[in-house]
Amino acid sequence: MLYGVFSDVHANFEALKAVLAFFRKNTVSRFICCGDLVGYGPQPGECVREVMGLPGLDIVLGNHDAALTGKMELRWFNKNALTAIAFAKKELSKIELVYLAALPETVKTEDFTLVHGTPRKPLTEYLLSEDQFLENLAYWDRSPCFMGHSHTPIYFRQSGGLPPETGFLRPKAKIVLDGARYMLNPGSVGQPRDGNHRASCGLYNSKKKTFEIFRVDYDFSKTQELMRAAGFPGVLIERLAFGL
Repeated sequence: MLYGVFSDVHANFEALKAVLAFFRKNTVSRFICCGDLVGYGPQPGECVREVMGLPGLDIVLGNHDAALTGKMELRWFNKNALTAIAFAKKELSKIELVYLAALPETVKTEDFTLVHGTPRKPLTEYLLSEDQFLENLAYWDRSPCFMGHSHTPIYFRQSGGLPPETGFLRPKAKIVLDGARYMLNPGSVGQPRDGNHRASCGLYNSKKKTFEIFRVDYDFSKTQELMRAAGFPGVLIERLAFGL
């Protein structure tokens, strides 16, 4: 089975369309979304509706999705993020809000585990260190475990009693899942933070046991124009050009 893996769309419809077109070109059979369809961007409704229509989708709740639907306290968010959350709440229909509110925090299938942040704290923890990775191993068992939240393509690996390893995943980086335990982050579709402005996503082949990262070009200026028209904070607008 070939899965299209993506995360952190953040209401950036131009980026989402480009990623889904890439998936279609590669004849993806199913989809894995690590959460955060909304927040930061200007087209939350378009993004939610597009994802709702995807066939064979496994998806979890992200922290911005949770805040928007009253399932997470707003104290976790800075002023700029709160501005975007308030905007999305006015833009989404009741059906779209109900859809987001019903998303699970964790998904477990025969082929993978899926969370937004970490298995231990799905909505709040950023997985950034090998120590955190080791501490989270007890909270999941089906490898690989896909996660988002940090907006950075990265992998963590642990085999037997050996020390864990981690590394950033560059474009077209391919990991062969060799029986070790892996946590994999496909990066962000709508707001990358690794210095590369292109939308980030991954392909997971559950039969061949491979995971590969791809970067997809999109016209971020169109998203910026919509953000300016809606009065979004300047920092949220400008960062799209730099992947920060």
